[in-house]
This record gives sequence, C-alpha cells and structure tokens, in this order.
Amino acid sequence: MKLVKTKEHPIFLESIKYIKSNLGFTGLDSINQSVLERMIHASGDFSLKSQLIFSSGACEIGIQALKLGSHIFTDTFMAKAAISPMAKRTLHSDVRCILEWAPKTIDVDTTSVTRSSIGMRNAWLKLLDEDQCLDKPIVVLGSAPTALMELMDLIEEGSKMPSLIIGMPVGFIGVSESKTRLLRSDIPHIVLQGSKGGASLAAAAINALLRGAESEIEENISFS
Repeated sequence: MKLVKTKEHPIFLESIKYIKSNLGFTGLDSINQSVLERMIHASGDFSLKSQLIFSSGACEIGIQALKLGSHIFTDTFMAKAAISPMAKRTLHSDVRCILEWAPKTIDVDTTSVTRSSIGMRNAWLKLLDEDQCLDKPIVVLGSAPTALMELMDLIEEGSKMPSLIIGMPVGFIGVSESKTRLLRSDIPHIVLQGSKGGASLAAAAINALLRGAESEIEENISFS
C-alpha cells in the first residue's frame, strides 16, 4: 500500500494545541489521547474526558485491523460521510452504512425494532454468508442503540465478532442499556458513557485511529 502523507489543517493543529493545554494530565497513552482530543475538537466538550472508556488495547486492536484492511460499518449515512474523507486520505478503507441493508420503512409497534436494527442483522448475516469482509470489521455506532443491541444479540447467537465496536449512541431510550451491555462484554470497545454520543463523536474516534494506522505504516516505511 502506497500512502501519501497528508497534513492536518493549521486550524486543526492550533485547536489540538489548545485542547492539550486545557486538558492537563489524563493518564492516557498517545493513541487513546488522540481519540479523546479529536472527540473534544468535534464537540467542544471537555467533560468527555471523564466519560470516555477504552477496553484494554482497544485502540491498538482497531489500528491493527485497519492496517489489515478491515471494513468500517456505520449506523448512519451521516457517520459514513464524516469518516469517508479521512478513510480516503489515509488507508482507503471501505466504509459502509448498515442502512444500505435496511427496509425503506417498517410497520412495528415496539422500540426494539428499527430500520437500524434490521439493517444491522441483514448486513451482518449477508456479509458473513457471502464472505465479503476482508477481516473482522470495525463497527462505528453514533446514533442507534437498537443496532448495538442487535449486534450484541448476533454475537451471542454465534456470529463473528467485530474487531472493535465504537459504541456512542446518543439519546435516552435504550442508550444506557446498550452501552452497559457493551461495557460488560469481551468485545474490544470504545464507549462514551451516559446519554452523549452522535455521529460526529463516533466518527472522530475512528478518524483518530485511521490517522494512527497511517502514521504507523509511514514509520515502518521510513525505517525499511
């Protein structure tokens, strides 16, 4: 893979410098720190520092998966749109939205079944059946707790685990329950506790990992 290193915009770099100076000591290693900084940059919210949870080695696992060519799956087209430019500038990772496999409308009287949950099940099973994934994908969820719950159900049913879940659904109904379930699992994860989340924050997290993976590849090339 031949990469052309792209520079960050000067305004972004100044923003990160400001964030670093105001964050103080976090105790995070460099890649976890970069995820936090990008999320604060995306939200303007320094309180994320106390709400962001990483499972052991989550970022390193995500970076390795990206370097191996893993797909990235999102729960919304908004998240896909926020990730795709970075994916194109760095590793050319394939970014897909589970709504591509969802029905246009649904007619159900329950909060547990949504277009996102149906899309997640259809996408996951179809891709496994057709073996279209190069490796275990990374799943980025910023809006739909039902999609996260559906994925957890699929894994419990014996489906393939993703490399990493970035679990940041936003809102109040089912959000806390879905995040708690992920936090208690053995699946590598990056979770934003509480009701906060959203496409921009989830995208910021995976974009930091894309940059991290690009940097590691560039370092290996420079030493070879």
